Amino acid sequence: MKGLKFLTNFCIAITGIILAGSLPILIRGWVEGEWRGRLYVESIRETLEGLWPIGEIAFLNYRAGQEMPLFPNVFAYIVYSLEILFLALLVAIITSLTFTIVTMLLSDKIRERVKMMLYFLESVPDLLIIMLAQLSVIFFFKETGVLISKIAVAGDDRIYWLPVLCLAVLPTIQLYRLSMLTFQEEERQMYVELAHALGFSKVYIVLIHMFRNAIISVFFQSKRTMWFMLSNLFVLELMFNLPGIMLFLRGNMHPLGFLVTIFSFFLPMFILYSFGEWFFVSRRQNKAVA
Repeated sequence: MKGLKFLTNFCIAITGIILAGSLPILIRGWVEGEWRGRLYVESIRETLEGLWPIGEIAFLNYRAGQEMPLFPNVFAYIVYSLEILFLALLVAIITSLTFTIVTMLLSDKIRERVKMMLYFLESVPDLLIIMLAQLSVIFFFKETGVLISKIAVAGDDRIYWLPVLCLAVLPTIQLYRLSMLTFQEEERQMYVELAHALGFSKVYIVLIHMFRNAIISVFFQSKRTMWFMLSNLFVLELMFNLPGIMLFLRGNMHPLGFLVTIFSFFLPMFILYSFGEWFFVSRRQNKAVA
């Protein structure tokens, strides 16, 4: 049953991506007061036909200024974007959980102040964070003569730590706040009161008992954070001139290019969260049986 559910969800998601790829035709029609249903269906048909033979699909290489075979050239764009995305997500999760654990050891008054500050910081625009990071690198270089990171990519270069840092800032704040709420909810459970009554230290209760239960909720909350990061990734790649999949989409704004772009993000994310859901649900069921 679980395998069938996985396959059904996958097929529904793929169908949705294909249908969404040709939506601009309908939207342009609505703007102009026309119904372009036939053109929409025709665009979907052409997109599906264009997928085969897959070896003959071409795309516009934005840097080279010429068309190139889609495969295997597009993999370089996909891999680089996914590296930035998942590294930033990993940094956000580790940092937010670390800060949450430390904050849970503090008094209630300090926790409330931290939450108020997080609500404020979540409203900071991602563009402002990127610009401040780039200006900080320039200022540091002018003062010391040391270039700690490139602020834009030229040619086939790759930069990692500064884009990853910029992309991770807002997700870290968001996950930090959500983790705080999750841990505080766990703190009100009966098993925490029992652990206190048995004489366990606050550090032990937070790290051992609360953490293993709260991490499940944090994992599922990270789904929303991942979609939030995807929207920021487009701005990030433009600001740093990164040769990622968003740059590929910028030069290939047509249904087939949209399909390749979305599918390149959807597949690894779908596998990751499907596996995570299976792992955590199975773990809960095993505990319930035990």
